Amino acid sequence: MYAGTDDEAIGLRPAVLVRPGLSAHERQEAVLEEAALSLVINGAPHAVMMVTPVDRDDFVRGFLWSEGILRDITEISAWEWVTTAAGHWTAYLQLAPPAADRAARKRRSGVGASACGLCGIPRFDSLIPFPPVSMAAPLRPDWVHERMRHMARQQALNHRTGTAHAAILTGTAGTIVREDIGRHNAVDKVIGAALAHGWRPGDAALLGVSSRLGFEIALKAVGFAVPAVAAISGVSSLAIHTAESHGLILAGYARDGRMTIYTHSERLAHSR
Repeated sequence: MYAGTDDEAIGLRPAVLVRPGLSAHERQEAVLEEAALSLVINGAPHAVMMVTPVDRDDFVRGFLWSEGILRDITEISAWEWVTTAAGHWTAYLQLAPPAADRAARKRRSGVGASACGLCGIPRFDSLIPFPPVSMAAPLRPDWVHERMRHMARQQALNHRTGTAHAAILTGTAGTIVREDIGRHNAVDKVIGAALAHGWRPGDAALLGVSSRLGFEIALKAVGFAVPAVAAISGVSSLAIHTAESHGLILAGYARDGRMTIYTHSERLAHSR
């Protein structure tokens, strides 16, 4: 297995800086790399996703977990990476029979854009239902803000390119941050990293994202039994519905010392 390095995530490209009233200026710009990542499971093509080619192992684990294919990372019995001259990647996986059977039922086709992790799903109601999430202790808004600031400080790729989304998982088990050009991919990466570190569903108290928050990110949080999710930007109606029905605290606009709570505000510490 191989995760990749930041050097594979950022490249230099020639660009021209244009500013009103000033002459154009040629320079080299740091650009976030985007590559195709293909999954082949037990010899069968499964999916093609567009990702930032760093932390690839984490992405594959998290993607398969969020898809409901993996129930334990030990279900991956063999793994090989192959790359092309163009910098695209293929992960050849051997899954144990239960996981392989689940993969066959979830087989995808086509190319999923980095902004959409549900592309190719034939029916909305084919998504795996998850049980409600429980919360061990009330959620403190000041702690959420501190964790979101920590995520921002850890966004090395975004600091250099201004292009990467980030996701953070944090709780008593620790704190993990991952980045990707796709916000859904960043969430899959951080879940996959948590699995690699031995975390289990319910170990994280908060999932934070540096983006807007739609249905799929809410569902990924529920799938890893994270009781609260916060976004720097706004949330969608279906994310609210998913959070309400699955016991998830949903917070939007979590920045500058404020946030908007859309669901289960009674679980906040010192809430009114």
